[in-house]
Amino acid sequence: MKNTLRISTILLFGITLLLIDGCKKEGPQGPAGNANVVSHTFSASSWLWSSPNYYVDFTVPELTSSNINEAAVMVYFSTVAGNWIAVPYTQYNSPYDYFMNFLTAVNTVEVRWFYDSSLSSGNDPNVYYGTTVQFKIVIIPPGIRKANPDLDLTNYQAVKLQFGLLD
Repeated sequence: MKNTLRISTILLFGITLLLIDGCKKEGPQGPAGNANVVSHTFSASSWLWSSPNYYVDFTVPELTSSNINEAAVMVYFSTVAGNWIAVPYTQYNSPYDYFMNFLTAVNTVEVRWFYDSSLSSGNDPNVYYGTTVQFKIVIIPPGIRKANPDLDLTNYQAVKLQFGLLD
């Protein structure tokens, strides 16, 4: 009886060691410093009008009260697949121009589209461009932004490559 108990204890101890040792294996190292950079893609299927601009709001949960004043928030728009243009942006169209910018708040990015005439409200971007405008919003935590001081944030392709973002 004592031998059976001793053998069972030794076997249990040996199996436990094997299981613990098996849990120590690690996968390959991921890219440095991009684990917290996030990107969201949105479609602006409709725009709201509130004089003097059209606007659309997007929910971005990564914008929190603790990082809203320090994180880099980049907004890009596209009317042609794969061609991302940084916001703010001015669309020159003589004699009247359009201007696009954005505001941030906790959990929200609001994109605004202005028409530079007091004579009318102009067209919303979907009408103006003849397609549903796509937006990409990238949130870069402050430490990661500081670690990449030479990165051109207005160039989405450079940002995508630097942080391994997926489309």
